Amino acid sequence: MRIAICDDKPALHDDLKRDLEAYALKRHLVLLYDDYTNGFDLLASNYEYDIIFMDYQMDGIDGLETARRIRKKNIQTAIIFLTSFPDIVFDTFEVNTYRFLVKPINIEKLTSAMDDYLRSTDSSNFLVIKTDDEHKRINIDDIIYIEAADKYCYIRTVSENILYKKTLSDIESSLPEDKFFRSHRTYSVGFRHIVSHTSTDILFDNKERALISKLKLTSFKKAFTDYVRRYNFAKD
Repeated sequence: MRIAICDDKPALHDDLKRDLEAYALKRHLVLLYDDYTNGFDLLASNYEYDIIFMDYQMDGIDGLETARRIRKKNIQTAIIFLTSFPDIVFDTFEVNTYRFLVKPINIEKLTSAMDDYLRSTDSSNFLVIKTDDEHKRINIDDIIYIEAADKYCYIRTVSENILYKKTLSDIESSLPEDKFFRSHRTYSVGFRHIVSHTSTDILFDNKERALISKLKLTSFKKAFTDYVRRYNFAKD
């Protein structure tokens, strides 16, 4: 597994790699590291990373802008933000943040984030569907939303829009309840890709929107808040 650490404090690099090596030893993993002290050098790299640990505040270009430019290249690496200011957690959603860790980094929170990442790349995190041309294997974390279309539905992922000849209700049973929510009779939305919401609609990190039913609003807010606490806001 190849990992980038982008932080302007060399001491953090050393501490994080020490903790990651302890984790790798327990999980029998081989981790390769590349160190960057600013976002420009990371953006200039030609390596493809499984995980990027990104400092939120850096000189020259901050972590959020660095992540925006990474996403513009259509790179779907897992970005884990590191910060001393937890209030900015919602700002990071627009770049499809995988996790959010508060400094100083808690080893249990780091372990949880790494375990979740490994599970997300496991075969059990994939949905296999049949289209007219082939069987498609879709990473569940790549699904932004699913939209009903009469008797069928469209699965919107980070890279394509797939017509699936079954109903939205049919596919819902295959989705993890803690990561998706039926916000409207025509939409099931993926929490991971939500940037913000109003009382009527949801904005995703690809700039598209989905509807929220008035009757679903309260339960949606609670479910989304629970997701943020569980998967992104890893605070002590």
